Amino acid sequence: MMDSTGQQSKNGAVGKVIRLMEALVRSERVMSVRDLAAVTGVPRSTAHRFLTALESYGWAVQDAESGAYRAGLRFFLLNHRPVLFEALVSCAREPMRRLVERTGKTAILSVIEGAGGLCVHTEEPEIAVKFVAREGMSVPLCAGATGLVLLAFCEASLRERILASPLKMPDGSAADAPRLRERVAEIRRLGYAHSREEWMASAEDLSVPLYDRRGHFVAQLGIAGVAGTFGNWEADLLPALKDAAAQIASLM
Repeated sequence: MMDSTGQQSKNGAVGKVIRLMEALVRSERVMSVRDLAAVTGVPRSTAHRFLTALESYGWAVQDAESGAYRAGLRFFLLNHRPVLFEALVSCAREPMRRLVERTGKTAILSVIEGAGGLCVHTEEPEIAVKFVAREGMSVPLCAGATGLVLLAFCEASLRERILASPLKMPDGSAADAPRLRERVAEIRRLGYAHSREEWMASAEDLSVPLYDRRGHFVAQLGIAGVAGTFGNWEADLLPALKDAAAQIASLM
């Protein structure tokens, strides 16, 4: 049985985490640890420790350049409220539906979140056998076209930080760092990525970067389906995917 001192300590820690998250959610800008400590009354060292833990769960995200924090998209998706990317999803929804009708594949929209990928919207074809994706699912960055496009086209400093860190493949093995760098460079040169059974067994995917009208990379757009059903994808599926990405970009 926990004594009163232990219970008070637990409640105190929970209260501090709640105050930190409330401050991040309410803020319209990224907040430094110093700012968060001042707003919440949580000591800076404690705030830093809790923010590190929150980032590991995707509830908070640290900006690669400034080191400041914002609330993570995963926190909002827990309540089915993709607040941070609502405008993006709104622009993408109809073009993604048309992409599904044109290709017969599942359309996936994902963003880079912290040092990982996160699916924020999907559209699925009305067929019995298909690739099933869900909003809020994690996307590996070192395997599969979906994650590789996110890694290849994200901010250069973040890409370098991720590539310099130990990365695990979906099967738990260590990623081949030199080969991964070569592949990322090739994807950047080609402007798309294609993979088969890298991310998930029996799945094939094709992905392109999604830019806004100012040319800033904002997300990944892709299609996924059962492995072996993509046929002559370069001639048939890639143009459809690029057209959908251009439609979305024109709306942003």
